[in-house]
Amino acid sequence: MRPVHFALGFAIAIVALAYFPVRFALTFELFGNPVRTETRWLGPTPRDAGACVWDVGKVNFWQCSSTEVFSDHQYGCTLWLRFFEYTDS
Repeated sequence: MRPVHFALGFAIAIVALAYFPVRFALTFELFGNPVRTETRWLGPTPRDAGACVWDVGKVNFWQCSSTEVFSDHQYGCTLWLRFFEYTDS
């Protein structure tokens, strides 16, 4: 295997590994308030959530019917909720 092919394969692997964490970080406010519905925790507050979030103190309440942004990043949201110790009893 030529060194150029090895370097190219290594670069592709690094980009592939970094894609989902970077996409998650660009979608959500990582150090923002958590978002909750009436029934469960969703994850961190999405950037530019606008009218979908209602600030009720240290927690945001999700008012929109679509939770697609959280479903698209389900693994990252679950890790974020576990890291900051937001769990449903």
